[in-house]
Amino acid sequence: MILKRFIDKSNKKYVKKSVLNRVVQPNDNKINSIGVLVDNNEFTDIEWINNLAQSLKVNQNQLKILSYFNPKKEEISVFTNTFAKKDLSWNGQFKSQIAKGFVNTSFDLLINLYQTNDLALQVATAATNATLKVGLNNTNPELNDLIINVNINDKSVFKTELIKYLNILNKLK
Repeated sequence: MILKRFIDKSNKKYVKKSVLNRVVQPNDNKINSIGVLVDNNEFTDIEWINNLAQSLKVNQNQLKILSYFNPKKEEISVFTNTFAKKDLSWNGQFKSQIAKGFVNTSFDLLINLYQTNDLALQVATAATNATLKVGLNNTNPELNDLIINVNINDKSVFKTELIKYLNILNKLK
């Protein structure tokens, strides 16, 4: 119990440090790769994510999805790449090879499809190397470069707004 508190505290410090040390350098590079971080309890529509990638003109092999799930709820994830809170170690490090592979990949765009303030999701967002990070409201606003103020169930509105802002930023091909 005490060890969990120390681990949580070290991960909270990691998130704060990552936010403070992140340097956002504007560039005119187009989006070629997308990472999507999903909470399995809130969002399970893989087909919609694939259609979003097609709308952004990104190849399927340049799309990676990482899903956070709670194994205590005895749920089955529809996503193949998953991680749980138990995969989180000290100082923003992951025990899971799947999570390590995701956060060590450089993305042009990271989409955070979660609205919970779960520490494991925040650490994954902070640890992921992405040029542009987009998230939903009700999350830690410091983690994202662009926040789209819609509910997670308003998928069509999210898609429309994301495409609109990426066009404004001249990020689409």
